[in-house]
Amino acid sequence: MGNIFCVMQALEELVRKNALYYDMMYFEWRWTVDKVELANQVSADVVETIKDKIKGLSVNIQRLLAVMAYIPCTVGVAVLKELLMNDEDNALNEDEIASLLKEASEDGMLMWSTESGNYVFAHDRIREASRGYVAEKDREELLLHMADVLQRLGKGSKMEWCLYTAVDLLNSLPSDKVDVKDLIKLNLRVSKMAKSRGSPEKENTLLRESMELLKKCKWEDYDLSLEVYNAAIASECNLGNGDEMSTAVDEVLDHAKSLRDKFSAYLHMVKNLRDSKGYTAGAHEGVKVLNMFSYNIPLQPTKVDLFREKIKLRLAFKSRSYASLSNLQITEDPIFELFSEVCVDSLFSGQPRLLMVVAMTAVRRAIDEGISSHLSLILVVLGTLQGKKGKVKAANEIGNVALALSENFRDNKADYSFTRFANYAGIIFYLQSFRSGVDILQQCYKDLRFAGRFDVALGSQLNCIYAYLAAGLSLGTIFESKLLVINEFCQSIDKSGFAASFQIHRQFAMNLRQSLDHPTLLNGPAFQQDTALAKMSDEAHKMTLRDASIFRLQLAFIFNDTECMAEMLEILSGYPFEDQVISRFHIRACFQGLAAFSLAEKKYHAIGNQCLKYFRRMKKLGSTNAPPAYFFIAAMKKPTQKAFTAAVDSCSEANMPHLEAMARERYAMFLQTRNESELAHSSITSAYWLYFDWGAHGKSVSLAQEYPFLKTVKRAKTGSHVSSSRSGGTTIKTAVSVRSYATQSEGVYNRQGTFEYNSTLKSRMLVKSKR
Repeated sequence: MGNIFCVMQALEELVRKNALYYDMMYFEWRWTVDKVELANQVSADVVETIKDKIKGLSVNIQRLLAVMAYIPCTVGVAVLKELLMNDEDNALNEDEIASLLKEASEDGMLMWSTESGNYVFAHDRIREASRGYVAEKDREELLLHMADVLQRLGKGSKMEWCLYTAVDLLNSLPSDKVDVKDLIKLNLRVSKMAKSRGSPEKENTLLRESMELLKKCKWEDYDLSLEVYNAAIASECNLGNGDEMSTAVDEVLDHAKSLRDKFSAYLHMVKNLRDSKGYTAGAHEGVKVLNMFSYNIPLQPTKVDLFREKIKLRLAFKSRSYASLSNLQITEDPIFELFSEVCVDSLFSGQPRLLMVVAMTAVRRAIDEGISSHLSLILVVLGTLQGKKGKVKAANEIGNVALALSENFRDNKADYSFTRFANYAGIIFYLQSFRSGVDILQQCYKDLRFAGRFDVALGSQLNCIYAYLAAGLSLGTIFESKLLVINEFCQSIDKSGFAASFQIHRQFAMNLRQSLDHPTLLNGPAFQQDTALAKMSDEAHKMTLRDASIFRLQLAFIFNDTECMAEMLEILSGYPFEDQVISRFHIRACFQGLAAFSLAEKKYHAIGNQCLKYFRRMKKLGSTNAPPAYFFIAAMKKPTQKAFTAAVDSCSEANMPHLEAMARERYAMFLQTRNESELAHSSITSAYWLYFDWGAHGKSVSLAQEYPFLKTVKRAKTGSHVSSSRSGGTTIKTAVSVRSYATQSEGVYNRQGTFEYNSTLKSRMLVKSKR
């Protein structure tokens, strides 16, 4: 029988057939048949057993169970009254229905759910049996009646479930039993509801049902057919179903009457081509489509083409700035989405001239026709390109205009979140702290995923993780769990490229949290580098190797593995010293610079100086992320007590505990070379606890093995009134040389002080040393 429920149903069946009874005299069950007869008394199928039980119930309860069986959610008495009303002579009032529900519960068919406040089936097998009990002819009439009632009831957001149920009931019937055109419209209506409620899979299912029904109509209703196929094309594209999308695209291109009607098919054809053949192919195909709409954009613009387009844009602006775009009228011209697609593809395929020409053409169209939600993204991409060229100020100006424009389309959460994510990833992080953008990128991920924009959502989450790691936030088990959940989501929608990136991040965190023999190798339960790379295409292999090498370089610097540092520097030297993802490039440049000056070979100093130059320029521009990396790399290049003090102070002020831990450890190593053991021990103790608070417990264990005195070191309890009121507060006290600016003629002088770190409040303060 399999489980207790099946056994109970079998026992009840035997009792009903008098094959088994309970002897009250002997307090035991007794048989009235032999084993041969017993085999004929009960079915091996529990559903058939339940059907036999339903036969013994009243007709009204049978009808009640049949109706409830076809409703996936719980329903109240009022809705059941409407569904059970086949004719006025046979109508039941609410009290009678409540009595039937109670009776069915006593018979073991239903049970009361305190969570929903309604009766539900006691087991899924009972629901299955209740459905199967209805004859085929009666079933069709029942479903048609229920669908009609549910459509009448499906008004208002609280009753939307009625429409979902109605369309599923009608889709389960043969097409000759329903009005095909009305059912297509209902599928289309409910699919839009599903999309707005963050259920792209349900939207896709309903649109496929509509397309199947349309095959019988053969484009008799042109507008309805075009609307269904265009919606299906977008849905299949968002879910990454390239083959299904291509079929729908071909259908539209074969039957659409005008170029404007074919636009959505062409747009998603470009997106599909990008996914299958790369960004270059997507950009070039997009330009070809734009040229169908009377544009004359060259596939490979020359300097003359770019100069000509700049002149046209300057004339269109009429001495105004990009900020003047916010005063233009709002339009929803769909061609701006194609412009944005070509701009993004051009950026990632390394075609800056094409990007500039396309973006400026789009801006000129906006000046003439009005702004669209996709214009904000076009400006962000243009600003990102300016940032890659080193024009950070110009990039921020354009980025600010894009953010201002996007506020006009805040109700369109997908486009609004896409613009914000791209702005933070490619522009805002140049000057603002990584920590400030983590929560915003996380929210963008949620909104984009809710809207079914899975590729863009994962891009936002990936940038969120890069910002998280660049800021030195906690590497605790919660962080690992989030990465695991995201990785499983990537696998479920077949996004192996994104999955590999999140696996690298998780393995990086695990290598720091655990004590391993080879912590600089990404070869563990989350990610096995050699195995993963062997399965990838050339382009995916190249990108994944870059990402893996960045984090292996960081591990190599943390664990002072000079051989691995040299190997990773050699690998990364084969990649351009630029990246549109600011947080990822920050991590790369920071540890390339640190590793370069950690090695004795002078051949690596060129890359170190390049990184130092980058962070010096960013520091001058006002970046809050650059000073810790700049001062730390400078200290590694020319190690002095003053240089390391500046590095430690800068990391502490920027609230980057991971870099502060590394700077203090390297400072301690420097002090040991000068035989300043007491100060070195104090600095290494601070590094030990900072690594621990960061979540790098494996590194803390490694330090304790290298410096045995750390095994017995204890944190001093804080004596401040702030922390005494909170449990768990601990402090780190370490003597460091702290720069202080005074009004005396001596200018800058050094004094001994103590940093107190409270792990509960996550804050530091400076306390004067007692002399």
